[in-house]
Amino acid sequence: MNLDNNGTRMFRMNGIFAIVRNVFESWRFTGVLFLLYVVMLALATFIEKAKGAQIAREWVYHHPLFFLLQLLMVVQFVVLAVRTRLWQRRCWGTWILHISFAIILLGALVTHIWGFEGIVHIREGETTSTLMQSDGTRQLPFSIRLDDFKLVRYAGSHSPSSYESFLTISDGDYSRAVHIYMNKVIFEQGYRLYQSSYDSDECGTVLAVNHDNWGTAITYVGYLLLLIGICLVMFDKHSRFRWLIRNLGKLSVLLLFLGIPFQVTGSNVSDVTVLLENTIPKEQADKWGRLQIQCPTGRIEPVDTYTSKLLRKIYRADHFNGLTSEQVIFGFLINPSYWIHVPLIRQSNEDLAEAMSFSSDKYLCFDEFFDEGGRYILAEAVDSAYSRPVAQRTRMEKDLLKLDEKLNILYSLQAGKMLALFPHPEDTSGKWYSPGDDLSSFSGKDSTFVYRIFPWYLAESYEALYTHDWATSNEVLDMIAVYQQKKATVGLLTDRQVSWELFYNHTDLFFWIAIGGMALGLLLLVFSVYGLLNHPTWLRRLIILLVSFIFILFLLHTFGIGVRWYIAGRAPWANAYESMIYVAWATNLAGLLFARHSSLAVALGAFFAGIILFVANLNFMDPEITPLVPVLKSYWLMIHVAVITASYGFFGMSFLLGGLSIGLMAMDGRNRLRVQIHELRLINELSLYIGLFLLAIGIFLGAIWANESWGRYWGWDPKETWALITMIVYAFVLHARFIPSLHTDYSFSVMSVFALLSVLMTYFGVNYYLSGLHSYGGDGTPPELHIVAAVFLLILFLALLAGYRQKAGGKMSGTV
Repeated sequence: MNLDNNGTRMFRMNGIFAIVRNVFESWRFTGVLFLLYVVMLALATFIEKAKGAQIAREWVYHHPLFFLLQLLMVVQFVVLAVRTRLWQRRCWGTWILHISFAIILLGALVTHIWGFEGIVHIREGETTSTLMQSDGTRQLPFSIRLDDFKLVRYAGSHSPSSYESFLTISDGDYSRAVHIYMNKVIFEQGYRLYQSSYDSDECGTVLAVNHDNWGTAITYVGYLLLLIGICLVMFDKHSRFRWLIRNLGKLSVLLLFLGIPFQVTGSNVSDVTVLLENTIPKEQADKWGRLQIQCPTGRIEPVDTYTSKLLRKIYRADHFNGLTSEQVIFGFLINPSYWIHVPLIRQSNEDLAEAMSFSSDKYLCFDEFFDEGGRYILAEAVDSAYSRPVAQRTRMEKDLLKLDEKLNILYSLQAGKMLALFPHPEDTSGKWYSPGDDLSSFSGKDSTFVYRIFPWYLAESYEALYTHDWATSNEVLDMIAVYQQKKATVGLLTDRQVSWELFYNHTDLFFWIAIGGMALGLLLLVFSVYGLLNHPTWLRRLIILLVSFIFILFLLHTFGIGVRWYIAGRAPWANAYESMIYVAWATNLAGLLFARHSSLAVALGAFFAGIILFVANLNFMDPEITPLVPVLKSYWLMIHVAVITASYGFFGMSFLLGGLSIGLMAMDGRNRLRVQIHELRLINELSLYIGLFLLAIGIFLGAIWANESWGRYWGWDPKETWALITMIVYAFVLHARFIPSLHTDYSFSVMSVFALLSVLMTYFGVNYYLSGLHSYGGDGTPPELHIVAAVFLLILFLALLAGYRQKAGGKMSGTV
């Protein structure tokens, strides 16, 4: 009886074990785990937005189910690795790559269990050893005294350039003086101290303190293995990546796509001759353009750059009816009685125009915002809008405040403000002054000069409008230039730097590269399509010529990035505009990498890069060169941002290839393009591999940067979380070929298209909808969201049509 019971129990145990093994060996189970993980991560970011970071951690990130899910993912990899005999097949790269993630998760678990962090707040002259944590306090094995705190601002600006603490650390037996600042870490008895923040009165400091030696060490080992695994996968002849490259050598050329129209907005101002009669001539505008000025951020730049920013803010373009920005701004100063009647102020809210009874819903004159008694007609509405919390302001109120900002710029210019032309010879902060500022701190001859020189220039220039003799005005300009050279306490730009910046401003290099990229990419696509059905001898030569022109455009794009790097004095990918420029560069590079195998990839890369550049040059993207906040003053900025942003270029290429494949499937009723569609899939998959490798490396380089800057390599910030979601989404797309129902070229193409939504959410959605350390978009919605929605709806329609035709024709069996 006992034997029977034992045998039955053993049989049941074996049956349960077999079921569990079959589940873990199923690639469908992999898909379920991936899906659950993505859903939990996405849900956590929206919980954080609604309830706060602490609730998101309690409900998701620190919940036992979340740890169980990650454990199941690790266990399943081990089971699948054994089942597929990765080790015996010598797939070293694949094995190490996946093991690295298990080690990274192990390091995170060690950090969660044994690591701890907190902050130390100290006032100048005080000593403390108390570490404040979210759940209480802890005593450090040493004490910290703040001897001095120093906040360094950008010259002439309130923006912090760095904040530094001078400390004395003691533990009874010894003491040492240390200097700590952002991106400079202090190690003490297993603790790491970081400069985190400071008191508003600049007499106290806030230090982040972290203790996590083992967790960090294990995680860093995982990062190293990740890099080794990626390198091995790229060069291992047994890897899928190398198999794709070998098969690409057999590809033929193809294909198509479609363009988008664009328009350049013009001015609604009448007579250019009349405008020229009421402003400075082009020659004097050029002299003004080379003069230097300090912008509100503290940057010393040519007047040409500064006035372009002002005119873009007011008019949403850096030229006005054929006039340069210097001619417009100084025309407004020299002859305001004329320019206040010029429709110069851009306003595009029709409801606001109707509510305020504006003369136009597009361009408005300065004088129509004041009644006969000189009262500002927007004052009450502006006060009402400012009294409401930012989150509760309507779109009309937000547009009203933007309009008020434009008027304030013009009003300040009339009052002699916002033209910081005069350095103070005794101001150690490097602040420059405008003619309308309080100039009482100047003394002697300097005082006389700065008080009189600008009104003198305006008077001489106004007279020159009628005499056409600008000699005296030019002499006054030369005096201002000489004063700047002699009195500036911060470094002026050299003549070479000014010349390069003016070259960059005037050539509009990225705009013309955008136009050229779209045009050449479209031509190459059209001729590739023609080559599908016809093979004239001249076609190959024409395609080679077009590819050569696209390569020249890529070199010009690289040159443009280099010029911006030179004039900015830093890597040019620190803001939204610069990152768009870099993504376009990476997209073009992604296409050119496949030039030997397919003209299609080159065409799509050039065309999509052109679109990105064109969007970057639209009015809602600010091309201003801005100073870096303290945490970005790190070599990690150049490495992390460059790598992770480059991945978006390859994901964009994958989106185009997938969309093109879907379009061909929808049109291919006779199954004539099945081979070409399959070839597209190979290029697409290879592009996805490169993008995923870059994204994974970029994410974990960012984690190292975070750890070296503020003591936490992973904080579940929404940007971090969505970057991880993007990595998981694309990893699923590449692994989906193991799932029988998703192994077709059709399924792969559809997934590669809609996977880009995770990139858009990471790049735009987090900035506009979610809060966090990486959010910079502000209120509202991402620009041109309706166009993005329309594109994906169109592709969805084509995907449904293609799926129907493929299924009806029994052609969905194409696999790799």
